[in-house]
Amino acid sequence: MDQIQDNPDVIEPIFKKLKESFSTHQTKCVKFRKAQLKNLLRGLEEMEQQFHTALEKDLGVTMFSSQMTSTIITKAEVENQLAHIDEWSQEVNVDTPFVIGPGSSKIIYEPLGVVLVIAAWNYPLYTGIPPMAAAIAAGNCVILKPSEFAPHSSKAMYDLVTKYLDQSFYAVIQGGVEVSKKITTFPLDLIIFTGSPEKGKLVAKAASENLVPCILELGGKSPTIVDQDCNLNVTAQRIIQGRFTNAGQTCVACDYVFLHESIKDVFINELKTELKRFFGENSQNSNDYSKIVTEFHTQRLQELLKDHQGQVVVGGQVNVNQRYVEPTIILQPKVNSKLMTEEIFGPILPILLFENINLVIEFINSRPKPLALYYYGSNSHHKRLLEQKTSSGALVFNDSVFHLLNPNLPFGGVGNSGYGAYHGITGFKGCSHAKPVFSKSTLNIYPFNIRYPPFTKHKLQTLSLFFKFAELPQRHVVNATLFISFLIAMKVAQKKGYLKKFLELSKPFIDKWWKLANL
Repeated sequence: MDQIQDNPDVIEPIFKKLKESFSTHQTKCVKFRKAQLKNLLRGLEEMEQQFHTALEKDLGVTMFSSQMTSTIITKAEVENQLAHIDEWSQEVNVDTPFVIGPGSSKIIYEPLGVVLVIAAWNYPLYTGIPPMAAAIAAGNCVILKPSEFAPHSSKAMYDLVTKYLDQSFYAVIQGGVEVSKKITTFPLDLIIFTGSPEKGKLVAKAASENLVPCILELGGKSPTIVDQDCNLNVTAQRIIQGRFTNAGQTCVACDYVFLHESIKDVFINELKTELKRFFGENSQNSNDYSKIVTEFHTQRLQELLKDHQGQVVVGGQVNVNQRYVEPTIILQPKVNSKLMTEEIFGPILPILLFENINLVIEFINSRPKPLALYYYGSNSHHKRLLEQKTSSGALVFNDSVFHLLNPNLPFGGVGNSGYGAYHGITGFKGCSHAKPVFSKSTLNIYPFNIRYPPFTKHKLQTLSLFFKFAELPQRHVVNATLFISFLIAMKVAQKKGYLKKFLELSKPFIDKWWKLANL
């Protein structure tokens, strides 16, 4: 295919068009948003073979792999937004404290404007379309910038958006480094970026010039702890899948393992057995093993295999021309080697040994906060320690990677692994402004008028009393007032002998009070 053009001049006219389109308020119509999401789903269905072909050319993945790690999970994310958009876009009524009432309070989730989604090359479809779908569901116009390192997938996403979505509101801008640098300098309303911490810092710096908020999913070195009471076979399978799927080019992959010393030999043997079962005697001939995205990235991994001073237990072979790195396991590398200080992003798994979980926690906490932290085992005390004494984008027990497929869990990093999150309702809210709306009654009698001068000691005492109950919702006050007043009146009516008449006459007043109580 033709090389992707790196022309920053294409950005401004597209940005202006989307800004103008957003000002028509058409994207605020939920019916319009749903129609676009349905079109997006239809496009994903009809273009599935095109996406597979693109992913095969870019990353050497099989049909099964492209479906499992791209098309199926991408469609699921879009379907989740579509299924819940009516619910999530509703106004939310909230309590009004009595001290500032009487009035009503609500939250309106309104779109931000023009959202830029910068996708990554390792999962081009999954890091591009789901955040775009969240932005569409929230009512935004969207610019999608795919990675130039996955050019076939970039072209496929361009075809998807231009063919199936309204081009007045949604666009794909292809390009390389210059386009990426330029587009982040525009006064966008939100940037959603997936990539390395180094690139994320550049995006955040450029965005800060226009105070553009960002959602940054940045990866990092995700530790994996294998305790002595783990299920050896299940743990080996899930770690191999979590590390070597997509040839290790996964932001939440198991970057390195802390293995309990008491099970070292038996667990390493289990890893060897499962590696052969997954990819055969020669992984280079396996249909289930992917390529490295470029020769440059293959050379980078080759460099990581030097000077680590660990024991190569399995693998170690590299073929740069064929973008191949053999699944590799390295025991006890130097902790200050590049292998242990840089994000690997490839099919290499370092293993460190441990006996004391507290020392493992100290080691993890001494490093930048990871995107995920994995623990395999059933020791409840160790699990609690990890929950209470570590910080990571996600904490996962007895699995790897698959937590990000739960739309009910936010997906994002913390510290060096990013900030903000998306997926499910978190993505919808992340692409929205939660606008508070307060409507105050014009009732201006005592005690509601004590806020105005001239101030007196009595007013101050009354205000002080009110603020002691500042959190008390007005409906509770109204309900209590209604109930007490009604009981007193009913008692008087009973004594006077016209209780039945009183109940008949009081019904319309009770209805009005009830409405006020539920403001």
